Amino acid sequence: METLTLLFNLSVVLFVVATMLSMGLGLKISQIIEPLKRPLLVAVVIGTNFLLIPLATLLLVSLLPVNEGTKIGLIILSFSAGAPFTSKLAEIAKGDTALATAVMLLLMVSTVIILPLTLPLMLEGDLNIESAQITKSLVVMMIIPLGIGLGIKARFEAFATKWQAHMVKLSNIALLAIIVFMSILNGKDIMGIIGYDLVAVILFMLIALLLGYLLGGKSYHNRVISSLSSGQRNISAALVVAAQNFDDPKVTIIIIAVSIVGLLILLFAAKKFSLK
Repeated sequence: METLTLLFNLSVVLFVVATMLSMGLGLKISQIIEPLKRPLLVAVVIGTNFLLIPLATLLLVSLLPVNEGTKIGLIILSFSAGAPFTSKLAEIAKGDTALATAVMLLLMVSTVIILPLTLPLMLEGDLNIESAQITKSLVVMMIIPLGIGLGIKARFEAFATKWQAHMVKLSNIALLAIIVFMSILNGKDIMGIIGYDLVAVILFMLIALLLGYLLGGKSYHNRVISSLSSGQRNISAALVVAAQNFDDPKVTIIIIAVSIVGLLILLFAAKKFSLK
């Protein structure tokens, strides 16, 4: 089991680094910065992910008779946004990967700032949320590889174009490994989530996707990116918070459940979006 856990962790690191490198190798810095110069877009993205989704989650867990661990896990996830898989989803959906990367970076930075400030207000008790740990993992695994890719693209475009294809293949292989190892390691725990807890997990994902789509603006392509960005929660940040602050294993299990169930829902949604 320890070997499988090690392989899973290595697959996650490989997926994140390869995905961010492939994004950087295929984009120009100006393509990422440009969307962030649009105040309305920034306001909608922040409002959707850190106001509407948390409020909808609070309503959801108050209406459904879920256990306390499920409630806490979903609330943590509602404030955790910005994950590397967003760019992969945009690629699958044949969407604007530059916009997806820009939104992802905006949500990553916002999560580090907003999560430690707002989560204690939503949950009872003294929480010890160290944003420094979240920031370090996001910078090392995501921002630095993206920056390296962007730098190579700016200086050696032909080289970048050639190696981007290799990085895309590598990230796809790593993603498949993640799905396999995650299912083996956590399948039993996930199968134990039944009834209203499972309903809550599915509804949480669907609500996040729907809110992102409805508030994504008039452009279909923008709505697709907004939807996928809102649906893809930052599992890594959520797990860090859960591990630091809660002894109840159900909190971590529900976060892992969202990662597995959510992955299936998001892949299906991305494929459906790509048919348009």
